[in-house]
Amino acid sequence: MAQNTIEYKGKLIEFPLENPKEKDIPLEELHEHLARPTTARTKRLKENARWKHNSAGEFVDEGVRAGIERMRLITESHKNSVGKPNAVRRALMLSNLLNKCHVLLMEDELIVGFNAENPKYIPMSPELSYMQIQDYLAGKYAPQPAEEAKEIAEYWKPYSLQSACEPYFTKEEMELALNPTLMEGPGFANGFNSIQPPYETVLEDGLLKRIEIAEQNIKEVKVKMAETPWNADKCLELTPKIDNWEAMIIADKAVIAWARRHARLCRIVAENFETNSKRKEELFMIADNCQHVPAEPTKGLWEAMQAKWFTYLICHSMERYASGFAQLEDKLLWPYYKTSVIDKTFQPMTHTDAVELFECERLKVANHGAGKSRHFREIFPGSNDLFILTVGGLNRYGEDNCSDCTDAILEAARNIRTTEPSIVFRWHPKCRIKTKRLVFECIRDGLGYPSIKHQAIASAQLLWYGQYSKNKNGATPEEALEWANVLCMSPGLVGRRKTQKTRSEGGSSLVTDKFVEITLFDGFDWSYQNQQVGLHTGDPRDFKTFEELWEALRKQIQYIMSLAIRCKDLSRQAEGRMLQMPFVSSIDDGCMEYGIDALVLSEQPNPWHNPMSNSVTINSLVAIKKLIYDEQKYTMDELIEALKSNWEGYEQMQKDFLAAPKWGNDDSYCDAIGKAFFEDIISGEMRKITNYSGAPVTPGGQSVGYYMQMGARMGPTPDGRYG
Repeated sequence: MAQNTIEYKGKLIEFPLENPKEKDIPLEELHEHLARPTTARTKRLKENARWKHNSAGEFVDEGVRAGIERMRLITESHKNSVGKPNAVRRALMLSNLLNKCHVLLMEDELIVGFNAENPKYIPMSPELSYMQIQDYLAGKYAPQPAEEAKEIAEYWKPYSLQSACEPYFTKEEMELALNPTLMEGPGFANGFNSIQPPYETVLEDGLLKRIEIAEQNIKEVKVKMAETPWNADKCLELTPKIDNWEAMIIADKAVIAWARRHARLCRIVAENFETNSKRKEELFMIADNCQHVPAEPTKGLWEAMQAKWFTYLICHSMERYASGFAQLEDKLLWPYYKTSVIDKTFQPMTHTDAVELFECERLKVANHGAGKSRHFREIFPGSNDLFILTVGGLNRYGEDNCSDCTDAILEAARNIRTTEPSIVFRWHPKCRIKTKRLVFECIRDGLGYPSIKHQAIASAQLLWYGQYSKNKNGATPEEALEWANVLCMSPGLVGRRKTQKTRSEGGSSLVTDKFVEITLFDGFDWSYQNQQVGLHTGDPRDFKTFEELWEALRKQIQYIMSLAIRCKDLSRQAEGRMLQMPFVSSIDDGCMEYGIDALVLSEQPNPWHNPMSNSVTINSLVAIKKLIYDEQKYTMDELIEALKSNWEGYEQMQKDFLAAPKWGNDDSYCDAIGKAFFEDIISGEMRKITNYSGAPVTPGGQSVGYYMQMGARMGPTPDGRYG
């Protein structure tokens, strides 16, 4: 069989290299050889990028620092707005930040906007986790002036989300939750978050229209409140709606003014400093974009990408930190691509021009930094955050969503070769071959993306969740067809409403192999913490059957699983009370209609939770069942002593446990145990839980780079692994 040919279902399929000479290029040189930026501009932008990626919890670029500007400006507003409704205070904090923060213009860029005062800085969020801020204050990335940063952090400690949530847990529960061995630390302590912004309303309506809607809602409600006879039961509940609409108006006006500050900067540079005539013309066009969007409805592709980037910065950084780059980008931008590239009726451009814009967007993401806790910096090696966009699949009418816009996004990824944003491709038989081929070529280039997700399975999942909607307004069949991954694996609705607004809805994790370890030691963590961390479920040496061990493991997982979901739901409750997001609320049709903050309203449940290290867990259970209970070749006492010795002195025993059947090899003995573990214990116990949105929780099997941390916190395991 020839090289680059595979046999599949009796057919030989050839995948010839685009450039056969690549076979002779040394592997260490291949990455840069494959990079082919569309223009000299994007080549320069990549060369000058200020990367924010991490390795072993440290920023690779030692020049990266935490900025103080966001901390300073939200604190100033918080102190000056005492006595106002909290939703309004949150809007005023955003307004003060956007009115006074630095606006940056980088050389060569076509899409403008940054989230800190310096291209090498990352913004801080003291209103979230005081522990997260202390991590930065104590290290080399500390905001400057350091004394001012410490004062700000101390000021926010009693007002932080973490301080609001901690009183609802016992001291022992907090110790368990804050030490990420059995579960990921709670969001209120690590500050990590994710969101799926409803970009469509910004591009389709413009923020001036959203302001108009909010003002009309306030007017109508005040008329209703003035009716006689007075009805307190019906009218008093309207007052917080007014507060929320007022907050939305403040936030939207601030975002418009901030965007137009960028327009003014571009004009000043063009009129007074820029000498290159071509760049001067570009700066005037960028200024026009920023003057027009996101205030007005978007008309062309360049405008759309600028409006989307401004919206991204507010939703993921300025109003509140959130990870992700969740969007069905080709569907979102197709109308504007068509206008500019095909019809050429506004901002006319070629397909190659569009590819350059997408390359510019990828490089904006590469420069974007986040003030994540050390825990999350450690589990995202090689990354500055989790940025995942989605393309492909079907539209709401069940037709192929792939287009030339999809191809432009994929071509840009192949050309510029940045690790972020990663890409999800929604696979369906209806998707056109041309785009599928481009997906394949992108993967073959070694980028690690797109990952392939199944359109129909994800749509069915979202429809299933929709039945639990508290206001009976969950996903419709049409809406369920249009989804994008929230982060790495789990889908969420896109569109004008019902999108995920916080990670307390979906996310966080359990480390299942650690549960096996503590079950074998009656809830005691002997290998890492040297203390009792789980329930007392008995000495496994006294268990007569594998079923007894199974049930002991179930109890350990039940206990921590409920604690983990409780952390998320109490976070969500506190967020809605004190961390309102008036801008995000303003661009969600549901929040605008009801006058409810985005962190309170949940129309579409999406309550997934990540069990990690399942293969090690399954393999360990298989080895125990086979060698101790079925064949009785070894005793539980021997296994426990071997684990405590890290298999030293038990070499033959280690080989036997290592040789036991392993998950993923079509071994019916192993697969039966693996299936039962996931369906009976993991999924089975999660289904018994009801979350904030009123739905049962489901498992999402993903671990990102969590293995980097898990391995260091694990002793040897019964699958034959050394500790």
